[in-house]
Amino acid sequence: MKRRALVAVLTGVLMVSLAGCGSDSAGGAASTQVGPVSFELPEGIQEVYRDAEREGGWVAEYADDQESAGAFIGVWRFRETPPSATHAATEMIAQVRASGTHPGIRTREDGKVDIPGAEDASIINFSLEGSGADITGRWWMIVDPGQDIAVTVEYYGSEVTEEDLDIFERTLNLDSGQSW
Repeated sequence: MKRRALVAVLTGVLMVSLAGCGSDSAGGAASTQVGPVSFELPEGIQEVYRDAEREGGWVAEYADDQESAGAFIGVWRFRETPPSATHAATEMIAQVRASGTHPGIRTREDGKVDIPGAEDASIINFSLEGSGADITGRWWMIVDPGQDIAVTVEYYGSEVTEEDLDIFERTLNLDSGQSW
């Protein structure tokens, strides 16, 4: 009888362990693919908009609350592929300032970053001033000119920390074989 009880307990432990292995997420994060870029959505953040067929601009947006995004993630598809991540950053800053979507934005280029699958990638950290809340964020400029791919992934919010940005960055991937 003791042997049967031990086998039942071990079987239960094995089943619980295997159930966790089949998951496509870790710690509550959901894996998301938008065209050629993939990442894990932090817990509590949901899709609010998606139009990956759009030929330029925001093609996907995610937020923790549609009313007052304490955390927001967006994917920007460039209409024409810039020759480098640095050129993409310059274009992104100009687009955002001209559109007025990020009033009081202050940007700081923080250089190259390794994103699996990307030929060229860099980051821009930013803050938004005068919005009533301290808002920090980061853009990842991900470019593969040979495959005609240029994407900006944005993550920001009043509840987003540097640690959140760093954790999110580790989940970013580019798969040039994926179409929009």
